[in-house]
Amino acid sequence: MKQYFLLLVIILNGCASKKAMSPDKIINIPIPTSWELNISNSIQQENWWNEFNDSTLNEFLDEFLNNNINLEKTMLNTRRAKQGAVIATGTLLPTISIGSSGSESEQNTAGFPPFFSTLFGQSSDKVSVFTQENFNLSLSTQWEIDLWGKLRQGRIASKQQYLSTKYYEDYLRLSLTAEAAKLYFSIIEAEKILANSAKKLTNAETLFSLYNLRYNKGSISVEAYQQSEILLYATKSDFNAKQLALNTLKREANSLVKNYPNKNFGHKQNFPISLPSLPDVVPADIIKRRPDLIAQQYNLLSSKALDKQALLTLLPSFSLTGSLGSSSNDLKDLNDEDFSVWSKGLSVFLPVFNAGKLIANKKIANTNKEIAMLDFINALLNAYKEVENAIESDKISGDALLIANTNAKLANNIYITTFEKFNRGAASFEDAINANNALYNSLDLKASVEKVRLEQRINLILALGGGFKYKK
Repeated sequence: MKQYFLLLVIILNGCASKKAMSPDKIINIPIPTSWELNISNSIQQENWWNEFNDSTLNEFLDEFLNNNINLEKTMLNTRRAKQGAVIATGTLLPTISIGSSGSESEQNTAGFPPFFSTLFGQSSDKVSVFTQENFNLSLSTQWEIDLWGKLRQGRIASKQQYLSTKYYEDYLRLSLTAEAAKLYFSIIEAEKILANSAKKLTNAETLFSLYNLRYNKGSISVEAYQQSEILLYATKSDFNAKQLALNTLKREANSLVKNYPNKNFGHKQNFPISLPSLPDVVPADIIKRRPDLIAQQYNLLSSKALDKQALLTLLPSFSLTGSLGSSSNDLKDLNDEDFSVWSKGLSVFLPVFNAGKLIANKKIANTNKEIAMLDFINALLNAYKEVENAIESDKISGDALLIANTNAKLANNIYITTFEKFNRGAASFEDAINANNALYNSLDLKASVEKVRLEQRINLILALGGGFKYKK
């Protein structure tokens, strides 16, 4: 009766589906049908970074895709998973092997080897020794009949694991490419900030030289002069720190493409003006698009197949065996049909008692399936959260850039006015240096906001699963 119940469970479960799951069947919460991005629409390439129109960036990312160590390791993991699927498929087919052997045995009438016969007092010349040789050549086969589908479930699980690894490789390529692009823009930002720091230092040295003339004339106190020195040295220290930060980023970029991590790295001086565009309305069914979610889905399907396989191990297994060959005491007789031997048989294996190991294995497989489902749900919710955050951040970063541009213009006007007052003696050195610092802090902030705007667009593309490609 138990066997019939198990068969019924197997039939009701059916085969693992390979179609993309519908989100509303996974989580019981309201899900939007689409997102309105309000971003200019155009024909966009799948290689979204090409739309920045930065040839240096394109060359860097091409080199990154070809030489990055993490991507190479992921590709090798995919190859290994593929071979695992090949092995699982091979278990469904019979195994065929060729075997050969040769042996020589010696026996004497005393029943002991000659050396031991001598020890027992028997003369060696009275012991008859017989030597016997035996040679075998056989072709053998063994095939486990997959009557219940246990081996097929293993093949399904291995294939789904391979597909999960393959899509994870796609996601890692997308994610790491996005991070490499961000690093490239961080280098441009650091270069701009360093240039601002150099100008700030030059202005500070100019102001200090003018202040030094006043000190020599006795028009300012020694305390004020010493305070101006402290501010000048702080500006020099800030310049050195930003130089180090830039060189660190350049070394990191070189290491990503397996170059020696030095500070020689080519890049454009300014941020790109054009951004990768997206459609005005994007379907919210990103589960069919994002490679990490597809990888999670195949991982879930694999765990379901393994759960079914663990159930099927409780049923008996059947194997066919057979061999064909020859056996002879003389090597030359192996080709003689009179010395041919063959065998065939059927073996049945039914687990009766194994201290609960198969039951425990079934419970573990079921638990793994539940964990895979929770991982999939969590990944799906995180994906929607990333899209919502990326859409909002993309819009805010555009507004922030307009504010940063306005603040930079205002800070420049304030510095010009303060410097003119300083020349006339109407403003102190501290006022002038503060206006100088405020100007270049505003320019630094502008550069950072420009980089953030590019990063937020990249984050949005990453959250939506990559670039879009449309047919005219």
